[in-house]
Amino acid sequence: MSKQAVGAGTDARSDLELLRASGSEIDAFAELVRRHQDFVFGAALRIVKNRAIAEEVSQEAFIRAYRGASGFRGDAQVRSWLYRITTNLALNAVTRQKEFPSDEIAEGIVAVGPDHDAEMSELREALLAAIDELPLKLREPLVLREMDDLSYEEIATRTNTPLNTVRTRILRARRALADKMEEWR
Repeated sequence: MSKQAVGAGTDARSDLELLRASGSEIDAFAELVRRHQDFVFGAALRIVKNRAIAEEVSQEAFIRAYRGASGFRGDAQVRSWLYRITTNLALNAVTRQKEFPSDEIAEGIVAVGPDHDAEMSELREALLAAIDELPLKLREPLVLREMDDLSYEEIATRTNTPLNTVRTRILRARRALADKMEEWR
């Protein structure tokens, strides 16, 4: 395996090859970070719902991945492994914070401007609040399905949850949202 220029994002090696080379080539790990930083940040933000905390979680996820690179067996894709590290750290952050701040998520989803309809804004806020009230084990697969457009199989892989459990949790989450949003029908 030859060293390639990674600064410009031209490293053609696979994620697994980069991870395995990261012990001796810091640029290899830098390329992994470049490839997956938006994904890791997004995964963290969906759980912690706070941009600053999501940035901290993302940084810690990459630090843990770098330190644990030599122990990665390759049983899963590197992206799935990073997702699991990020999710665990984000869940720990939420537990430590004992809160689910939602202002930044609402800010990003609710459109503003002269043409914006106030009723739609209220509906979106109510929907976000209802999603926030869901237990985390129901909220996570629902968000991955509805906002990230992942398949049930992808969600099962990313969350390390049996496929039928993923389907059941998404169904329960949708039913709970329908009940909470009844007044908007």
